[in-house]
Amino acid sequence: MSIIDRSTFFDIFGSGTFDGEPPIFMGADVEPILAFSRTFRLKTVIEIGIQRGETAKIILENSPWIEKYIGIDLTPDSQTTLSLQQGEVPQMAGELVKDDPRVELILKPNGTRDLTADDLPTADLILIDGDHSKEGVFLDTFLARQSIRQGGIICWHDYGNSLVPDVTAVIDELNLTEDNLICLIQNGFLCFQICRDGR
Repeated sequence: MSIIDRSTFFDIFGSGTFDGEPPIFMGADVEPILAFSRTFRLKTVIEIGIQRGETAKIILENSPWIEKYIGIDLTPDSQTTLSLQQGEVPQMAGELVKDDPRVELILKPNGTRDLTADDLPTADLILIDGDHSKEGVFLDTFLARQSIRQGGIICWHDYGNSLVPDVTAVIDELNLTEDNLICLIQNGFLCFQICRDGR
């Protein structure tokens, strides 16, 4: 696993600071995403696992240049693959950003398992933070790689989180077979890859 020091990351990609409290699930890991947004002036962002929209709200409030923000999640009556995540199924997915005209919510009983790349626009950044089962992380990675533009960024959340070890296992497996293309930002749970290929 390639690891970049947190301060070095911000030296390279710029500031990720913002006013207010960090989102509950994402915490300070939202700051590198804001840095990417500010540096690359992202136009289209996809968040897999938008939940109530706390992370999306911070990103959108600090990124007026974003034109489209796709939030994907489960319908309220869905069953999660991991029982640990059942309590995370939102009753009103994206409720904190639903009135932002840039936001489009895609809610499916099986989440991204009910989608193909044809259902999504080409994105500048995709945040994977949905189904944390091994199969779910692999499927979301495959979908993201089909939907990202060349030079776009894919981020995975919860690498190193012992509560959901499958995320770490999948990323380690991908790095083993793909020459360590995914990099962890030190002192956090966020990994990223700047994609050489894309659509």
